[in-house]
Amino acid sequence: MVQQVFNFDRERLSCSICLDLLKDPVTIPCGHNYCLNYDIYFTGRGHVSCDFCTERKRNTVKSCLQCLVSYCDQHLQPHYQSPAIKNHKLVDPSKKLQQNICSHHNEVMKIFCHTDQKCICYLCSLGEHRGHATVPVSEERTEKQKELKLVCEKIQQRIQDRETDVEVLQQEVEAINQSADTAVRDIDSFSKDLIYLIKEKSWDVKQQIRSQQETEVNKAKDLTENMQEEITELERKDAELEQLCNTKDDCQFLQILQHSLADSSACREQGRF
Repeated sequence: MVQQVFNFDRERLSCSICLDLLKDPVTIPCGHNYCLNYDIYFTGRGHVSCDFCTERKRNTVKSCLQCLVSYCDQHLQPHYQSPAIKNHKLVDPSKKLQQNICSHHNEVMKIFCHTDQKCICYLCSLGEHRGHATVPVSEERTEKQKELKLVCEKIQQRIQDRETDVEVLQQEVEAINQSADTAVRDIDSFSKDLIYLIKEKSWDVKQQIRSQQETEVNKAKDLTENMQEEITELERKDAELEQLCNTKDDCQFLQILQHSLADSSACREQGRF
């Protein structure tokens, strides 16, 4: 029994990296302890570099959502080897790890509150969000992913519709040009045998045709430019949503999605898509 207690205390007082007894211990947001000389506490720097490296900063290869720390390849190895942290969720290097932390309780936000439509930590769910409808962020992300897929499908369909409209307009422009050219050739053919007065009248008619041609072509060009701009915006929105679909960070996904869907609604109200 004494030996078991000793083993438990030693495990709790051991560094999760070197596995020796802690020296100047530091506790990171996931709850694990490390020796201070590893210098891994996440300070929220603007660049993504390894938080372990104390001299020359190496490039980060993964960020840990539990530790809220970014690691180079060398310092990432304990996450693959240490039983205490090997189950942590690793994502691509991120500059926004602190956005996953509750500003009120300094805890990782793993819960989504349907009542207030925001990510919260477990302490929030026991306090101001008590009794609210809540689900794990991963579950909410799954549902939102389904909704996002439908939005993407609608955008793709809208792109196809607009591309078809542009093609039709281009055909109309070609028809207008061909019709105008034909009319001009016909006028030239008949005007050769006419007197000066008829030639003068012929010139007036050609000017009217050219003027009408220019007016119609300009209208078509304006419509084409507007639709091309809309296609570009739709493609940009589609790429943004596709990138969002590939985001592995659940909290960031949900937070960015709220703004993205709000922008989409605003765009629809303005008639853009």
